[in-house]
Amino acid sequence: MKSNIIYENFQEIYTKAYIGIPKGYGGLNEPFIGFMDEFVESYPNFAPTIKIPTVLYMHGSGDFVRGDTYRDWIVKDLGFAFICPHSHIIPNRPRYISPAPKNEYKKVHRLRQAEIKYTSKKMRKLPWVDTQKMFLMGNSEGALATGIYQGNEFRARIILAWSCEDGYYSDDTEIGGHTDEPILSIIGTEDEYFGVDSKFAHPKHKIQGHCIEALLEHANSKVVVLPKTKHNLTDNPYTKYEIINFLKFWSRDICEI
Repeated sequence: MKSNIIYENFQEIYTKAYIGIPKGYGGLNEPFIGFMDEFVESYPNFAPTIKIPTVLYMHGSGDFVRGDTYRDWIVKDLGFAFICPHSHIIPNRPRYISPAPKNEYKKVHRLRQAEIKYTSKKMRKLPWVDTQKMFLMGNSEGALATGIYQGNEFRARIILAWSCEDGYYSDDTEIGGHTDEPILSIIGTEDEYFGVDSKFAHPKHKIQGHCIEALLEHANSKVVVLPKTKHNLTDNPYTKYEIINFLKFWSRDICEI
């Protein structure tokens, strides 16, 4: 999914990224919650002796909606770092209102792939990021971006509130990476956008509403389907448990796995 589009001030997706740094690293007495440029200005020489496992989070179409909840879980409860590129800060960013023509969705999906590639390169240059324990996680629009990304630089992926299926939203849903890469998928049975009863689903698409079929060849994958749960997965208490324990499990040293 390549694009030759030039986006204005694209670098600001990183300089204005939503971030979180857990306490205890580099002399931090409290977690840092804010933006990347604020952190760099406040802690220009931040280089802890122990590198930090880090989650690259791709927010959904509603910008950072629910991202603050996921950030708190990852930073404050788990003790990992968190970086979320600020997609909506781009002046000429493509947008859509569902239902939309397929081409409008494709423009956004191409952009989100570029964001992952760009931000992951920046992350690998940070002195505090454990490059052997980088995780990719996305919600909704960001979940599709996470699922189809072709790079292999991440230890594991988390796909939230997307069903990994072709449909009104995309015809390019092949899961990226290698088949041994661990993947956690979480979706609700009543997801308004990607569930079996979505009002946007086209009759010609046989929607199952989950990622099971897409991940059959991925031996280290796990699919969690939450009953009576809608698109907002933070409403279900099991979501936090699944995310934290998945990240804990796959952040172990290679010799322990």
